[in-house]
Amino acid sequence: MEEQILKKQLGLLAAAIRVETYGRDFYLRMSECVMDKEGKLILRSLAKDERDHRTWLIRQIDRIFPGKNVDTIVPDPDYADIVPQRPFPDLPPGACFSSQDEIKAVEMGIEVEKASVRMYSEVASLTRDPELKALMQRLVEWERGHQKTLEDNLEYLKRGGSWYGYNPILEG
Repeated sequence: MEEQILKKQLGLLAAAIRVETYGRDFYLRMSECVMDKEGKLILRSLAKDERDHRTWLIRQIDRIFPGKNVDTIVPDPDYADIVPQRPFPDLPPGACFSSQDEIKAVEMGIEVEKASVRMYSEVASLTRDPELKALMQRLVEWERGHQKTLEDNLEYLKRGGSWYGYNPILEG
């Protein structure tokens, strides 16, 4: 039984690394397309967070499963298909998207953050390892924060505003 739990944790951690890698690439690619200065800053900050999360997850795998090659771990099948192979697969390299596509991209980011929260919550509930449990609980909070940031900005974008509610003063 304990071996099954460890195998499940390993698969979840592998899926989480995949999601964090995707998140980093997603937010960086999106930051290249967003014209709003605040939006660029937010997206680059999210990309940095995802990079840091990935690093922490790899350290946990190295600690709990010494010598295990992260690239050879099969992600948990429940989370294996959360993310496509690359961000914005339908967008040609270097091309950017319309404001409607920007809204869709933010909505996609929110869904990835929600999946991350579910994944980290599941690992936290499975593990008896106090260090891993603490990290998973912190990651749940960070990902919820990312989700909230994206949801707040989505509302502003849907209303035709800019990121974080900055609305230019219109002359009239």
